[in-house]
Amino acid sequence: MRKIWAALGLVLAVGFGFAGSVSAQSGLQRFESEIKPEIDLKKFTYGSASTLGSAGFVLNDVVAVAPANPATGDKETTIRIDRITVDEIDFDRLRKGANEDEAPRFAKIRLEGITGDDTLAAVLAPYGVPKVPVDIALDYRIDTATKVLTLSKLEVNLRGQARVSLSLVLDGISDKPSQMQSSQDNGRLRTASLDIDDTGLLAKILPAMAKEQGTTAEAMIAMAVVPIGAFAQGQGPAAKKALDAIVSFISDWKQPKGPIKITIKPAKTASMADLDRIMEPNALTDLFGLAVEYGGTRAGAAGVAEGATAGEAKVLSGGAASLSLAGNTLTGQIDGEVFFEFYRKDGTTGLLEDGEISPGKWTIEGEKICTKYEDEDKECYTIKREGEVVTLTDPKGKAYRLKLLAGNPKNL
Repeated sequence: MRKIWAALGLVLAVGFGFAGSVSAQSGLQRFESEIKPEIDLKKFTYGSASTLGSAGFVLNDVVAVAPANPATGDKETTIRIDRITVDEIDFDRLRKGANEDEAPRFAKIRLEGITGDDTLAAVLAPYGVPKVPVDIALDYRIDTATKVLTLSKLEVNLRGQARVSLSLVLDGISDKPSQMQSSQDNGRLRTASLDIDDTGLLAKILPAMAKEQGTTAEAMIAMAVVPIGAFAQGQGPAAKKALDAIVSFISDWKQPKGPIKITIKPAKTASMADLDRIMEPNALTDLFGLAVEYGGTRAGAAGVAEGATAGEAKVLSGGAASLSLAGNTLTGQIDGEVFFEFYRKDGTTGLLEDGEISPGKWTIEGEKICTKYEDEDKECYTIKREGEVVTLTDPKGKAYRLKLLAGNPKNL
């Protein structure tokens, strides 16, 4: 709940932080007299303003100068907004002198065409975020009598790059910030829906983030997919279908095949405590009511089925082959030494060689699988799997033909 309130507060602050002296109309008058004195802005101008109903207003061509802060290198930031539309807002709880322990009960606002100056652009540029207009929409209401929070929309749209939209209904939510922890503990989810339409943002952000962390975008994607694939083992058809859609979308990060829609509708309202049951087989669908829609879904994308045999003649390579090792054991000979190597789903390994067991770690880096043991250099191999036969090829081109054993027969 803390994150939800933070998000709501951020949008409210942005929306009202860029408004100023406006014409003498009811909604505008209330804003001017009751809320504006609380806003800390260095400068504000707008091209025009108009009323909207009995309590709303519209501001056009807004230019605001925010005070210097550490996030912008202690420099002032100029922000422009094409239009701010306030359909309704809880003026009573936002006005000066209002009870600080009473959060606004409702708001419906839109900020269209938000752009920043070079200072803000310079902060975001290293992360691959392009300088494009941003639109933000917020529409929520808290029923104080029933303690139901209805978030009809919280949407952020980076024009031409990506759009993310969230909606949900929560029971047990207090309108008092002092009871936030109680709401977090006692809140129960009725429904939730997350829509992501990526049209180029991930392809920019991931390489930038990977470079900062000294890795590759492909490696980051692979490591995100590994636990999902491991989790998919033992799940039923409905859960695997949902996970296939998620993995397909993640894997298509360079060019997604349309938007993804993730919906949660528990059979009964779900609380934070119910997350302890998420590892139960089919809890994702039977308990939480997870459903995922993605036009580029590929059946089996979340991992190969358990018990795959050579007779099935299914050939996997790269990340998919590496993913299939999770929860299983490789055995064979490398440099004349017989070994057994168990690949745990948490990214650790157990290696049995010469009667000794050594702990290590394994990662997927691009199309290669890598292992690292104490006092040894990291070793990376290209990988191919056909049934139970796994072929690892070292950087010099030497191939090792190994066998994949189900589970952990050596108790490593």
